[in-house]
Amino acid sequence: MLKKMIVLLAAVLLFTGCTTIESTQKFNAVNLGNNEEKAVCQTFVEITGIYFFGLPIIVGSAKGDGQFTFFRFNVTNENVVFLLTRTVKAHGANRMTNVHVSSHSNLLLLPFLSFRNMQGSATGLRSKRAALKQVHQEFNSF
Repeated sequence: MLKKMIVLLAAVLLFTGCTTIESTQKFNAVNLGNNEEKAVCQTFVEITGIYFFGLPIIVGSAKGDGQFTFFRFNVTNENVVFLLTRTVKAHGANRMTNVHVSSHSNLLLLPFLSFRNMQGSATGLRSKRAALKQVHQEFNSF
């Protein structure tokens, strides 16, 4: 029984504590937006971690590089929203809508270890004015 618990704990520590960022720009020809702005991306962010008596052991990075850190409180609303805004800006959006952030926690070994994750999603929008400004800047750069 103890061997199974150690293997389970090692597997959990190995496969958690990551930061995931996924983004798509494919909307299957569905027009998301209106005459003044269009959707440019749908983005999902997740930060996970393992905690011992509420103190972080191994946690996903707040930088969004898919790495993990030790002993840092990175599973926060602030870090999820930061990664969402950074990602939608990288896709050319100047506004977000449909922002949703949720947090989940599960006990692994009562009451010693717990697993926490925070997820967020948002739709990035680009206004017509921002798109025209970008085209104008690109045209003038030649």
